[in-house]
Amino acid sequence: MPNNDSHTLEPDRLQWFAGDRDALDLYERLVYAIHAWDDLVDQDKPVNVNDMVANLFLYIPQNPVFRRYEGELRALFMTGMVGYMAANAMEKSGNEHKLELAHYLRYTIINMGVFLITIFNGPARAAVILEEAAMTMIPERLADYVKEHSNADTH
Repeated sequence: MPNNDSHTLEPDRLQWFAGDRDALDLYERLVYAIHAWDDLVDQDKPVNVNDMVANLFLYIPQNPVFRRYEGELRALFMTGMVGYMAANAMEKSGNEHKLELAHYLRYTIINMGVFLITIFNGPARAAVILEEAAMTMIPERLADYVKEHSNADTH
């Protein structure tokens, strides 16, 4: 389980997107789909595949923020997807450096959240928001991740 000691109160995610409900909806649907994908790959939690497919094929594509920034988001999807795929292989390598890099790569998907926060707040305000939002977006500490995955034979 991730160490969440640094943030105990649930953040107001709507503020991350300057009050834009469509942006928050898109972010939350992306997070849901990404967690479902991770659970399917790891086979460690049940996944409602129908909900995942509905998000991917119905709700995300019809979101006005997605439609407006589709090109940029698709580029971030691609880099996030490739990073996640590489991370899954690197987790099993037994190489400590690869394991540390895997933690970074599996979270490259955070760039979608950073992008959305930035387009709704501007770079300076986004940087301030990200100081706290990043801990919610990536609750898992590197040390905890490395400890969990250090024995590649268990996965």
